[in-house]
Amino acid sequence: ITTMTDSLKPRETRDVVLPTIPPGFCRRRKQIIAGLLALTVVYVTIHYFLQDSGSYLRPAEQFCPPNTTYENSTEVCSRPDLFAFQVAAAIMQLFMGTVGFLSWHVKKTAHNTIPATPEGRIFGYIEDADILNAGIFVYQVWDFIFSLAIPEHATFIMLSHHAAAAIMAYYSLEYQYLHHYAVYFGGCSEISSIFLVLCDLDVYFPSTPGSPYASLIFAFQVIFTFLFLFYRVIWWWKVSYRLWSDTLYVLKSGYAEQFRPGKSWFLYIFLILDILLGILQVYWFGLIVQKILEVLSDT
Repeated sequence: ITTMTDSLKPRETRDVVLPTIPPGFCRRRKQIIAGLLALTVVYVTIHYFLQDSGSYLRPAEQFCPPNTTYENSTEVCSRPDLFAFQVAAAIMQLFMGTVGFLSWHVKKTAHNTIPATPEGRIFGYIEDADILNAGIFVYQVWDFIFSLAIPEHATFIMLSHHAAAAIMAYYSLEYQYLHHYAVYFGGCSEISSIFLVLCDLDVYFPSTPGSPYASLIFAFQVIFTFLFLFYRVIWWWKVSYRLWSDTLYVLKSGYAEQFRPGKSWFLYIFLILDILLGILQVYWFGLIVQKILEVLSDT
């Protein structure tokens, strides 16, 4: 017998996620356009004011054209594009990393605002993830476009990474897919990148050995290495295992077509990209370990 008290209790049902979802991209269109314009303004402004910065912001020699030197030359090497790019990237990575960290670890909205079921983690709406997906799309699209003009960033691996991340963010935003996992893969994974940007600045514009700034960069390198190992290698595959388990369940059970009719194909693409990006993280960590071993051997 169902009493009035029982009817007021929350029910643990599997149909708590409504199948009718308004398009997310249009809802965030103004913020996306504003984000793209803001990053461009930041880049152009810094680039303009640092056009002749070689005398006080010296790039490493390998990032300068062969005909430019620091002394005894009428042309001094300046790379305002590299510095402006890193500043714009730092802004977005700080935003994405902060949103992801707060949602996953502190506020826990990535966990407690959706049903603790495969359907909840795949189809549930999370406001933080919706905002984050818009930010990821902005950053990856902007990064892809501006990387084309900077040889150091216009590599096949990096451009492919930006394209894959932008595609995943777009469909997650548009169809309200995988918000729970977007918080981790698009937010928490960027926590290590916050320190990477600062370390890359030291690669492009080397600090003076033994200086306080050099010591700070070394500390950032250590923090980056451990955060990368934790978020992009160990926990990446742990979260990926549950992603695959949840996704295969909703596909086999028919919930994928029930909640997002005609859009199940995206789940297959997401799984493939998850594996490819996961392998890329392991490859990058291998390069990090290789660099560490080189430094230790030199020491």
